Amino acid sequence: MLILNERVQAVSYLVLARKYRPQKFSELIGQEHITRLLESAIVTNRVAHAFLFSGPRGIGKTSCARILAKSLNCQQARLAEQARQAPTTSPCGECASCREIAQSISFDVLEIDGASNRGIDEIRLLRENVKFAPSHGRYKIYIVDEVHMLTLEAFNALLKTLEEPPEHVKFIFATTNPHKVPSTIISRCQRFDFKRIPVKTIMGALEEISQKENFQIDEEAVFAVAKAASGSLRDALSILDQLSAISERTIKVTDVSSMLGLVETELTFELVDSIAKKDCRAALVVFDKIIEQGKDLKQLERDLIEHFRNLMIMKIGGKSLGRLVDCPVAIKEMLLNQSGKFSLEEILKAIELIIEAQEVSRIMESGRFPLEMALAKLTYSPSSLEEVNSVPEEKEPQPMIINPSVPPGPVHRDGEEASNRQEDLDLEKIKRSWSALTYAVSREKMSVATFLQEGSPFELKGSRLTIAFSKEAGFQKEALEHKENLQLLEKVFSEKLQGKVSIELKVIENYKPEDEEPIVKSALKTFKGKVVNKWHQ
Repeated sequence: MLILNERVQAVSYLVLARKYRPQKFSELIGQEHITRLLESAIVTNRVAHAFLFSGPRGIGKTSCARILAKSLNCQQARLAEQARQAPTTSPCGECASCREIAQSISFDVLEIDGASNRGIDEIRLLRENVKFAPSHGRYKIYIVDEVHMLTLEAFNALLKTLEEPPEHVKFIFATTNPHKVPSTIISRCQRFDFKRIPVKTIMGALEEISQKENFQIDEEAVFAVAKAASGSLRDALSILDQLSAISERTIKVTDVSSMLGLVETELTFELVDSIAKKDCRAALVVFDKIIEQGKDLKQLERDLIEHFRNLMIMKIGGKSLGRLVDCPVAIKEMLLNQSGKFSLEEILKAIELIIEAQEVSRIMESGRFPLEMALAKLTYSPSSLEEVNSVPEEKEPQPMIINPSVPPGPVHRDGEEASNRQEDLDLEKIKRSWSALTYAVSREKMSVATFLQEGSPFELKGSRLTIAFSKEAGFQKEALEHKENLQLLEKVFSEKLQGKVSIELKVIENYKPEDEEPIVKSALKTFKGKVVNKWHQ
């Protein structure tokens, strides 16, 4: 008998997201801009015949649809109709109609899943049923969830009914992808866009629910859960549910991080501090510590991008723009202090490099290496990078004016002879520096570098460099001939080769790129492979 009781108790457990589902407009968190309009429409008895609720998951669209249905069909509303008054904005929750709607068993409020009832036959059946009057309530209400999943034929079948429905029928559509709903449907509805719930608001709700459930959870853990939920209160409550099951005592931020693979705020600040100090070794040590703890690399990339975004906001506006940073006050202070260790240019560069690492990691088996490379780029000094790219740094580039009609030679300026760097420039030097030159172009514009890698240095006459392309690479050559792309190439080449360089792009008959390097040849022979693409690093 004891075992049976335990089983009954286990089955009767109600998850937090359902237990604390809003039952009134006043309980709908974070969507006050919508509840005010709906309450106003109810009070003035100007309720539309069709609504479209759009927004991300877990923010209250379906809950709001149910509350609206209860407001229109509540026993109080029926009494109000008899007294020729408007429906109620505060459904009682006790009458038969309210209870049936809350339990999804009402004959007058029908909830339809658009994903599994998406065909024209289901919509035709709906069109037939709307003719019948409601059983008990004032209205027959159709709530269609994920309405964007309906087929085009189903939408077309719905149009006429939606435009001129019977007086006793209301439609409430909910969707996470409003752009997939035909404009002909949207134009026949009153559209309400639900927004993501702010972290601070979710934190308040979590603290209140934790208190009611006797959960011991520290503030940092609450923040971590709210942040991980990405604006969805339902997701936040689901996470809290899991944590309450695995934590016997106080729920700490380490529990949240361990369960979700998140990176603790402390580690994020420590990693960014090492970047600020240009300490590559320290950055890689902290990064390795994060990996050893089993943290998700993709989540780390997202966290770092958001962290540097917050630093950018603080750098630009300080406390005056603090409202744009969705963090507790203590963390905002830490961000403000850390932003002083970077220039705005360094912050923007960090965001750019981490996003680049994020893109590269999608096409590589190792998600770790792209981020390590980004950290190395962020922590090495510019002089170190120049050394890697094989570009001399000891001499400052001097501007030159090359007259094509005059052969290269000494340049006289104000009666003094100046050294002509063009004398040091030859085709073999350019070929040796080709990888560094292509890489330098990629730092300015990746698409231009991608096109450039299909060509190679062919001829140098004075300051004019000819880059050859095969017939198959004609498209890449034409793309590079656009004025802004050609100017970019000449600018980068002139800077890196320390002399004025003009560029000509040419398709050469029967042109074949130079043979691969010996090590590449060996690999191709061993594995019987072929080169499908190149990238110069």
